[in-house]
Amino acid sequence: MGWFRNKSTVFLVIQDQNVRYISLKSKSPLIIQKLGEKKLPAGMIVEGKVIEVKALSQLLLRCVKEWRLKGRRVRFVIPDSISVVRQVSIPSIIPEEELMDYINVELGISIHIPFDEPVIDVHKLQRKGENTDYLLFAVPEAVMAEYVKALEDATLKPIDAEISALANYRLFHRLDKVDNNQHYLSLNIDLEGINATAFYQHTPVFTRYIRFDESTYSLTGSDNTLAIERESNAYDSAQAWNDMSTEIERIMSFYQFSLSEGSNSINALIITGDHPELDIFIQKIKSDFAIPIVDITQEEIKLDRGMQVPYKFYTAIGLGLKGE
Repeated sequence: MGWFRNKSTVFLVIQDQNVRYISLKSKSPLIIQKLGEKKLPAGMIVEGKVIEVKALSQLLLRCVKEWRLKGRRVRFVIPDSISVVRQVSIPSIIPEEELMDYINVELGISIHIPFDEPVIDVHKLQRKGENTDYLLFAVPEAVMAEYVKALEDATLKPIDAEISALANYRLFHRLDKVDNNQHYLSLNIDLEGINATAFYQHTPVFTRYIRFDESTYSLTGSDNTLAIERESNAYDSAQAWNDMSTEIERIMSFYQFSLSEGSNSINALIITGDHPELDIFIQKIKSDFAIPIVDITQEEIKLDRGMQVPYKFYTAIGLGLKGE
């Protein structure tokens, strides 16, 4: 997304519980040079919002020293829970250079964003008669400013920000796993919830963030460790799956019957994320849904040393492929 300019060399994903980075040795073939992960203590970032900016800066500075990233430019992925994506229709007579002025005037009138003072980026889709469709991406300006400050205080130079759905899909696109004429539902499943984004012709059509019940897990730990503990009285893996399955069914039905008026349905699923039971959920999806899951083989993404790269780094890798 065009919130910053210039080229980047380090690719960072920041979430409530962790921060991860990768650097690329080669894009073709896709070889990861280095990767790293640091756990965040509970309460530093909550629902995507930075609660302790100074503490986050200090933790990032330790990461920078450990990973030898001082002064590097960085692209980063913002948490799903603070971003929104809207498809908006704008009169085609509006010149490109006046587009953002028009959007700012229409905020709260014909264009609705669930927070004040958003940072906005747009992507042109197609013209339909007198109007042109755009995808509008937005995050709260105050939250974005906190991430930028934390990164800059850690000697990094933020030059670009993106949402996870675009980064994840880009990886599958780069590996020729997706077809222009198919309808995909990308599910990024982490500890906080699911980012569900539908893609058609390599473009996101709509997105929805589904937050898990807060009682599912309790988090404890220091900045170097994070223990994920099940609440014995509250957590029910089977119920968690049933809730997730119901939401996925609703999203696919919405796509087929509301957005596509019954003419199109989801052809395949793309699944990424770092939920501790992601493998279990994937197996349940395979057994409960009569729909293919797009896979990436171990041979297609490797570390420089030939080791397998876990699911949880896919988002950072997709971010690293931006511009391809």
